[in-house]
Amino acid sequence: MSGVMDAWEDTRLPDAYLSRHCLEGSDGRTILNYAQWTGPEAHRSFATDPHNQRTLRSAVQALYTAGPPGRYTLHRSVSLRAAPVRCFTTTSYDTEDAAAARALAEKLAARTSTAPELVAEHFHVAEDGRSLYVLAAHEAEPEISAPRFCPYRGWARTPAARSASGPGMRP
Repeated sequence: MSGVMDAWEDTRLPDAYLSRHCLEGSDGRTILNYAQWTGPEAHRSFATDPHNQRTLRSAVQALYTAGPPGRYTLHRSVSLRAAPVRCFTTTSYDTEDAAAARALAEKLAARTSTAPELVAEHFHVAEDGRSLYVLAAHEAEPEISAPRFCPYRGWARTPAARSASGPGMRP
């Protein structure tokens, strides 16, 4: 994972790039790669640029072994309490369309959680609307069978750096 993060930090990134966080799976092999852009078109433009493909290909090739990256839009976040986040879990739901995904997100967000370690939930709708992806933040590892991910390394631009041109800033 360090190689992936190093490659991103050493690449000239457009202003539309906001942040990237790699989370290490509890199985020791899985990586959850969470990147934020100002919009899907900004990411598409960057990803299809031949220079960027050559520069990042070797570093991120392993991330694509399970398929191309999914594009999701954050629909809603629910913060339950202030606490340090030590672990994330993920859940994916198949849906008919974007309206059904948003409706399911609202239903899930309204439920009362009994998990004492749950800090927040983030509901993401797939670009094609056919799935809802929930990223749940926990203060401690939960006693559930869902895949677990621990923060490994992240990188985000400061607001001042987003308006500056040139290579990105290190964390």
